[in-house]
Amino acid sequence: MERRFGDAAQILYHDVQDESVRTEHARLLDEIDTRGLLYPVTVVDGAPVYDGAVSYPGILRAVQERLERSTA
Repeated sequence: MERRFGDAAQILYHDVQDESVRTEHARLLDEIDTRGLLYPVTVVDGAPVYDGAVSYPGILRAVQERLERSTA
């Protein structure tokens, strides 16, 4: 990710079993539950984009699209 996007993007992992994560990201977790998404959930800029599996190529595409939109 760093090699491709430099400082423009970063990957963070949040374990929803951690009480502090559940507290800090309560709104997002409510949205995930309401939408019936399956863990793991990939979130880009606060919006769930993939659920049920982690796809590194999918994450790269989502980040690329987001960066292109933010510079357009």
